[in-house]
Amino acid sequence: MRRHVREVVRGMILLLLILLITTSHYVTPIDYVYLHEIYQRIYYIPIILAAFWYGPLGGLAAAMLTSVLYAYHIHRDWSHIPSYSFNQYAEIFLYNVIGLLIGFLSIRERRHRENLEKTSRKLADAYERLHAAFEQLRRSDRLASLGQLSAGIAHEIRNPLGSIKGSIEILQSEIPPAHPKHEFVRIIQEETARLNAIVAGFLQFARPPQPAMEPAVLNDLILSTLVLIQREAERSGVEIRRHLDPGLPEVQVDRDQIRQVLLNITLNGVQAMSDGGVLEIKSGIDQGTKVWVDVSDTGPGIKDEDLERVFDPFFTTKPQGTGLGLAISFQLATNNGGTILVRKNPDSGVTFRIELPIAQRNPSAVPPALPAPQSAE
Repeated sequence: MRRHVREVVRGMILLLLILLITTSHYVTPIDYVYLHEIYQRIYYIPIILAAFWYGPLGGLAAAMLTSVLYAYHIHRDWSHIPSYSFNQYAEIFLYNVIGLLIGFLSIRERRHRENLEKTSRKLADAYERLHAAFEQLRRSDRLASLGQLSAGIAHEIRNPLGSIKGSIEILQSEIPPAHPKHEFVRIIQEETARLNAIVAGFLQFARPPQPAMEPAVLNDLILSTLVLIQREAERSGVEIRRHLDPGLPEVQVDRDQIRQVLLNITLNGVQAMSDGGVLEIKSGIDQGTKVWVDVSDTGPGIKDEDLERVFDPFFTTKPQGTGLGLAISFQLATNNGGTILVRKNPDSGVTFRIELPIAQRNPSAVPPALPAPQSAE
């Protein structure tokens, strides 16, 4: 609508300019030859504008309208001076030539500008992909270095922990429940178990198992994961909404590892909404080469300066967190040929997107039918 109004305004401007110049010719006495010569040249302004705005047809239309109006003036007022009127008719010919020429040049310039804009967009997209690849490479390099360090530390810590655990079990058998120090034994056991879990996380991060790649139905992995977090979501007052695309092709992944990635991401979203909220899970296909899962929460979100650090090992905003859940998830997704992206939501919370490659199947094979998505709304 706005473009239509703009075109109408431009057409009115051109018409008014031509009529104004023509009126000046008719009302100016022929004794003022220099004024008529000025008007004669001013005609080029609306003709060039028409050619620039509308191309060759626009320039030719403006030139022909000018020619008709100006030719009558020449015939009426200058026919008694053949040499001068001939020059003016020659000028009419130039009006049409200039209208066509500028029109073709404007088309060429417009196409050149469009090509430049298209090239600019491609360069911007290439830069974004290069930046994302660089960030992933930088993160992978950092993960590898920290993984080696974590493996060494975890290995050295696990042996003393085993000794501590065995010693506490011996002491527990000798200290009856009614003894005043029995509570300290229980605390040591719990903290030892927590340390052992942290060490196990370190080892999983440092030495993730090689994925056993096989075709899998991503929606099935999502639904089985949501069953595991349903109780936790109910305790936190979190409503789970799912919108799964039933037409997703199979993915080529390690099912257990991707299920763990989904579990880490969805639990992270639930735990971010301790006062209740909505956890929304969507799935879809992108450009026919990969499928994606979006996990969105309505929690407090993540600070802008922390967005690039959420997948870094040991970075966490939770008081009791180890900062390994998202790092392990990123590593597992990468090992399965995919990736994980994060972005802030417009209103509140964040969205984690998991992208995975589509399985290469026999073209003659018929894909299995997926169950219709269920909505928890």
